[in-house]
Amino acid sequence: MRVYHFLKEKYALEALQKQHLKVARLNALNDPYEYFHMETDNYLARVTLQERKKRANREYGILCFSASYSSPVQWAHYAESHAGICLGFDIPESSLLKIQYTEERTPGSEFKNSLDIKGLEFIKHMLSKKHAHWKYEEEHRMIVRFPEKIMDDRLMFEPFSETLQVSEVLLGARSKLSNKEVKSLIRSKELEITVSRVTLSERSYNMSKVSASV
Repeated sequence: MRVYHFLKEKYALEALQKQHLKVARLNALNDPYEYFHMETDNYLARVTLQERKKRANREYGILCFSASYSSPVQWAHYAESHAGICLGFDIPESSLLKIQYTEERTPGSEFKNSLDIKGLEFIKHMLSKKHAHWKYEEEHRMIVRFPEKIMDDRLMFEPFSETLQVSEVLLGARSKLSNKEVKSLIRSKELEITVSRVTLSERSYNMSKVSASV
């Protein structure tokens, strides 16, 4: 499945240079309701989820992707106000967690039943829902397990691989990079990637791309 990851220019070029992608730590995600889609007015539920999130943060991180590159809002929020870069990845659909968007939080009455879900499946369950306001992101996630427990706030990276295969580079509408510069970097790393530049659609509030093969 082709999915997209928006970045500032500096970090996108670094990702291509080093052939890895920075993993988001659970405690650093921009939505304060991450891991808390369930109602937490019950003290036991609130404390249990807080403790489980702390443990999960030491062992797991996530890579966030969108099913689409065309949202001007995502370019504005995550790709340096359209001056950044969007990387397209081919990832097995079985390796991705599709986010469900809801208007209401999960009823607290389901808390007890959720405790029957163990380990990674519980983490997926708690990271699978977000408020409907985030729907424009069309988010899919890859859960990454760290090779060891990480007790500090160090940066973690996931190397490119068959299950995290970068296949496309999209330059933002305000990017000052030339296609030639990016192609030169890609060739030096022997990556088989297409390079495109996005522009404003003339028919809708979406971004369109003009392809240029490497």
